[in-house]
Amino acid sequence: MTMQKKERIIWSAVLIVILVITVLTVASYQTKINSLSQKVADFEEDMKTEPGHDAELTEIVPINNSEVINSLQRQGFDGELQDIIDDLTNHSELIPFEGVLGGKMGFYKEDIHVISDKWVLAKFEDGHIGGNMLLSYSIKNNNISWEVLDSYLFN
Repeated sequence: MTMQKKERIIWSAVLIVILVITVLTVASYQTKINSLSQKVADFEEDMKTEPGHDAELTEIVPINNSEVINSLQRQGFDGELQDIIDDLTNHSELIPFEGVLGGKMGFYKEDIHVISDKWVLAKFEDGHIGGNMLLSYSIKNNNISWEVLDSYLFN
């Protein structure tokens, strides 16, 4: 065998080894990607079936319930809890964060929870980012005044 033929065999063997290593590496990463995809799908399914943060909160604090409206009525309020929720949706200026990517921060009725005759927990978002707020409110002559107690953006 000539030296040139031995070199070709060695180079061919090296290329085959590199090709095999590449194929094995790609297969390994593909397995990891599939595993992560399955974990994400499982996590998303768990999020749909397990109680969320708000559900846990309702076990601790009575949210949007008759006790709150009864207390407000004793104080002279003649509206409904929905009136408080509707009023807050008209006050997006209370949100201390700017929207991003052209979004405008706002409250959404289904994410506003009257937790007492003094406090409201509300989620806000602009379609890209969002957060939670704890607000204090008072009602005089059926006019609602708002004060932001705390707020934060989701990570």
